[in-house]
Amino acid sequence: MRYIIWKDLKKNMTQLKKRAPCPYALDFSLPESPRVTDVLITTNGKEAAYHLKIEEISGEIDESTLVKKTSKKPKQIVMVRSVSDIMPVELTKLKFKKGASLSKDKVCIVEREKLDSVSKADLFVLDDRAKKIIADFEKKGFTIPHSLAIELSQKIGRFKKKDYERLIERIGTDFSRNEVDPHEAVGIIAAQSIGEPGTQMTMRTFHFAGVREMNVTLGLPRLIEIVDARKIPSTPSMTIYLKKEYEKSSEAVEKVMRELENTTLIDVCDLETSVADLTITITPVENRMKERFVTRDELITALRQSRQMKGTIIESVEGSEKIIIRPQNESFKDLYKLQEALKVTTIKGVSGIKRAMARKESGDVWVIYTQGSNLKEVMDKIEEIDSSRIYTNDLNEIYNTLGIEAVRNAILLESKRTLEEQGLEVDLRHLMLVADMMTQSGGVRAVGRQGISGNKKSVLARAAFEITAKHLLNAGLTGEIDPLAGVAENIIVGQPVTLGTGAVNLIYKGFTSDEE
Repeated sequence: MRYIIWKDLKKNMTQLKKRAPCPYALDFSLPESPRVTDVLITTNGKEAAYHLKIEEISGEIDESTLVKKTSKKPKQIVMVRSVSDIMPVELTKLKFKKGASLSKDKVCIVEREKLDSVSKADLFVLDDRAKKIIADFEKKGFTIPHSLAIELSQKIGRFKKKDYERLIERIGTDFSRNEVDPHEAVGIIAAQSIGEPGTQMTMRTFHFAGVREMNVTLGLPRLIEIVDARKIPSTPSMTIYLKKEYEKSSEAVEKVMRELENTTLIDVCDLETSVADLTITITPVENRMKERFVTRDELITALRQSRQMKGTIIESVEGSEKIIIRPQNESFKDLYKLQEALKVTTIKGVSGIKRAMARKESGDVWVIYTQGSNLKEVMDKIEEIDSSRIYTNDLNEIYNTLGIEAVRNAILLESKRTLEEQGLEVDLRHLMLVADMMTQSGGVRAVGRQGISGNKKSVLARAAFEITAKHLLNAGLTGEIDPLAGVAENIIVGQPVTLGTGAVNLIYKGFTSDEE
């Protein structure tokens, strides 16, 4: 199916959703006449997230309903019939016309087989029984999640009417008990609840039995990595499950492990550089080649296909396993560059994954653990893996591959797991608050001065955290005003914090003698 695609702003999409059908003024001309045309919109230049139905304008335009893409003079006005969210589609998976791209063209034509619309109804299909449960709770003054209504609808048949009413009362009581009081200091309570057990955490590393170099960081260092939103964790690792038809097959597991492990030239060969001849001799090491399941033919094929080998001459030595490589430009500098490039040349496997090992778990099911992580490439390249159960401890990879909601859940899960491994129990809602704060901007932000604390509106709160003089100086130069709305700034100036009873102002209304 053909689509037109262009880059736009989220605020424009929000406006169009509210007003559609409405005319939309574009600052470019469309490549073809839109009788009724499907349009994809990207807001970040990486993936398309909106689907528009547009058509030609017929008749006069009502200026009051016109939405403008930018303040520039419009070149074409179209009628937007509908706007809908879609499951994000990476631009790399769309088929652009040869030479076309959004980086140089304002609008392009692409081809795509199918788009998946997103709606709450798609995620939670409510039957009549689930709808009745939601209505019964609403009569009692409670709104329950759709997921809970679906779960209850599957079990409700076991209950008599009296027991069903008692269940609703019980769940309602639990909801009431767990509600947060108005003006409660949830942030401070969450910080204390996580910080106090954090002082008891040890600095430990889990080592996989029998494999010296495979380990996973746990305890305090791992918790610091999570809240600092580190781009690359100190010990990235993946847990990979296979599809049902492969999960009990040792042959399939062995095949997947061979495809996973990233084997570079230096892992299976010795390199010898001759400055006199300006050549590099590659000598395959037999036991290393067998261990990594690499053949000499695979070695030569990988060298010829490698980008780093462009402009080089590859020769085989007769009667020997050795391979000689020489740069076409005979210079010491090119020889040195070639030597360094050869060390990291990938022979086979997924880049970033240094090692893979398999273990049998409950039900004779094989699970693969890796040292190193590359979520996107593993999901794209290897057919045998179950993409719905694959997991990595690299939060940045989860964000880039699966999106902000997935990384929010990963922060929550990783924090909970890290604390539980140390025998520490923290209420899940405190961790949920931290995960929400780290991801509510649409990206992953650290808790420190480069993230949440550094972006506070209050000057005094930022100054109280770190680099005090710099914050105060900048605030003085720019004439910044502090509204004294938070905790730290009110404590600094010595006045009550606007939380709890401090957030309530009581006004005494006098009465006259007539009212007596």
